[in-house]
Amino acid sequence: MIKETLDSLKSKKSERSIIINVLLTLSIVLLLFSFFAPYFFTNTSIGKSIITGDATGLIGDTMGGVMNPFIAIAAALLTFLAFWIQYKANEQQKKDLRIERFENKFYELLKIHRDNVNEVAIGQTLTGRKAFISMFNELKFTYYVVNKFTHFYNSLNRQHPINDDIAYNVSYLIFFFGIGKNSSMIVKDLLGEDYDEYFGAVERQISIYQLFWEIERDCKRDLEITTDQEEIFTLDLRYKPCNGQMSKLSHYVRHLFQLVKFVDDAEDNIFSYDQKYDYIASIRSQLSAHEQLLLFYNAVSVLGKPWIDNNYLKTYCVVKSCPLPLANFYTMPRELLGDENQYGRVMFEWGDIKNRMQSEVN
Repeated sequence: MIKETLDSLKSKKSERSIIINVLLTLSIVLLLFSFFAPYFFTNTSIGKSIITGDATGLIGDTMGGVMNPFIAIAAALLTFLAFWIQYKANEQQKKDLRIERFENKFYELLKIHRDNVNEVAIGQTLTGRKAFISMFNELKFTYYVVNKFTHFYNSLNRQHPINDDIAYNVSYLIFFFGIGKNSSMIVKDLLGEDYDEYFGAVERQISIYQLFWEIERDCKRDLEITTDQEEIFTLDLRYKPCNGQMSKLSHYVRHLFQLVKFVDDAEDNIFSYDQKYDYIASIRSQLSAHEQLLLFYNAVSVLGKPWIDNNYLKTYCVVKSCPLPLANFYTMPRELLGDENQYGRVMFEWGDIKNRMQSEVN
């Protein structure tokens, strides 16, 4: 991208240099011609044929009439060139000022994002980026519980089955808001009355697993659940799952979305796509692997739908560094976003890392 930007700047400078050189050359030629014009018109056969008579006054008037237009044209060209250069300088100054204002606000927002990450804390020991590892595992566990129960629920209610999208959104809403008197009220309101019976049954199932967690914790064991693929998922949490992470994630996710939106909304006549991509790459460099995983699964939920609606994840490869093997439930990142975006950018770097590793092994 930097090479393309430099090439673009060089191209614009080259065009300006050509215009300036042409105007300067033309002005110099006209000025030189005006100085040599008296000789041309008094000592050459062509000049003598133009000037008739012997009166020096007539010759002077003729020389003045011949030279003055060339001098005037050269002066006009030089004046235009001076105004044009000043105009371009003013335009560049305005552009530089807009870029400076944009970058000042961008880096200020980026600093706020880092502060938001540092403020995330679950208990005394899970702080900052460590908390996102536990939260991602909690979300995955919640989905496995809800999904497993949904299969059982559908076997009893074949006429009104719950699809995978509803099951996932219920999982994410429970992870985000939790279950309880107030939390469940929020989830029920979002789902609507048609799903009251289903959510009530899911809520009871989650409560049972919370009780299992307490029992296993007292026995110093981790909570386990069998997935659809007949694999055992182990939940190693120091806090009770499904109590809600809204207080930790709501401000973090909203601010991150506004930060990406701020870059995307930047003036297209000043910032190219490649420049915007690089700014958002700076944001991505601040996101840990589990932050990117949580961001993706937030985006595919009803709460994070604007990420998908605005096509931010794909356009700017926001979750490019997420470890794909861990994103192995509900919707897979590669299935949703593909391998490249509309600009030919590689969507995920995991394939390249894997290829390099295999080449080293072989």
